[in-house]
Amino acid sequence: MSGSTARQLSPFIRIMIAIFLLLLAFWIVLKIYIARTEPSEPPAEGTKVSIFVTSELRGYREPCG
Repeated sequence: MSGSTARQLSPFIRIMIAIFLLLLAFWIVLKIYIARTEPSEPPAEGTKVSIFVTSELRGYREPCG
């Protein structure tokens, strides 16, 4: 009983690992591409977007105009 038996992965897990590795490689390449092609200057005036997150917005209404 001292034989070495390797644990076998199910085919589903192997496919999921392969898909994950492909997506990870694609993501890394895309991040490098975006980092190289993004302009290093600040955005033009009027193109900035400010986002705020809050709670208790009951009754809040954006002013018209």
